[in-house]
Amino acid sequence: MRRIILPILLCLGLTVGVMAQQPKDVMKDPIPVAMFQATYAFHIPGLDTKKLYGISHNIGGSFVYKTESNWLFTANGNYIYGTKLNIDRVQIFGEGITTDVGEIIGSAGSFTTLEINQRGLFFQGEVGRLFPLGPNPNSGFFVQAGLGYLRSRIRVDYPVTMLNNPYQVDGDYKYGYDRMRGGPALHLEVGYLLLSDTRLLNASVSFEVNYARTRDLRDYDFRVFTNSETGVMEPVGPTDPHKRYNDLYYGIRVTWNIPTYQRQPEEYYYN
Repeated sequence: MRRIILPILLCLGLTVGVMAQQPKDVMKDPIPVAMFQATYAFHIPGLDTKKLYGISHNIGGSFVYKTESNWLFTANGNYIYGTKLNIDRVQIFGEGITTDVGEIIGSAGSFTTLEINQRGLFFQGEVGRLFPLGPNPNSGFFVQAGLGYLRSRIRVDYPVTMLNNPYQVDGDYKYGYDRMRGGPALHLEVGYLLLSDTRLLNASVSFEVNYARTRDLRDYDFRVFTNSETGVMEPVGPTDPHKRYNDLYYGIRVTWNIPTYQRQPEEYYYN
């Protein structure tokens, strides 16, 4: 619990400290600023990721501190979701519980309605540098790199009814088919940050690459396939604890920044 509470208190204390300072003019001076971010990313899969998943989306939030010398320190968390998989239902569930066309027959004896999607989480810390270019010294191109943890899985859901439930993938059984894997991740990002004295014009656009070295997080794979040599159906069985995957996501991220500095008052001149 202390590991969670202490970083939160540190971030809040840093934010209050920045807000308590007499603000400089963001349009004229490089200033230290703490920012909260709401982000969205569009990702294309690569390497081992594209064997399972198609295009995915990423939403999340971040806390960023920019120093007066334009160094960037970021902590963020992201939720990954996608609706496209690059494998069919027989590959997802195996031959043991599906028909020839990949359908699962429910308790009422008819095909069930399944929603099969990608889900995941990504947490990371980053360090970067802003290179001023644009309307003020606090805007410009930036480069960031960081380390984190990435996890992904196949999510299976269905309408809950009393008539045709797919008990083959109900409850804990679905965990034997979700291919959950996770591991340490590397993040690289290049983009442009715009800060101004109005809260509406504080945004960034960037290109990013996320690479993770992952492993299976389930001990057993429930899928069953026909052995081409013997003609006998055999389970995939225990997962290999030493096997590693190279997961890659790359794409565009759009961020809306909520800075903590105060807007500068308008200047008036009197004769």
